[in-house]
Amino acid sequence: MDEDAVFAFGSALAAIAGLLEEKGVCTATEISQSLGHAAMVHLKAGEQYKPRDYLRAWAVSVKAAADGMNTPQH
Repeated sequence: MDEDAVFAFGSALAAIAGLLEEKGVCTATEISQSLGHAAMVHLKAGEQYKPRDYLRAWAVSVKAAADGMNTPQH
């Protein structure tokens, strides 16, 4: 997967996380944490799961959006 696709998918996940948070299903932070946990599982599972490192990038994208959502607007 190329870098642009990784960032685009991360942005899409952040948007979906925002919608789920607005609807009261779960918080965007919870989604970010779940993606982060999945990334750690793959990292610890071995080198054959290295391509799955995308999960970490997506977790960071959702976390950044969640942090932005929780910032007071002026």
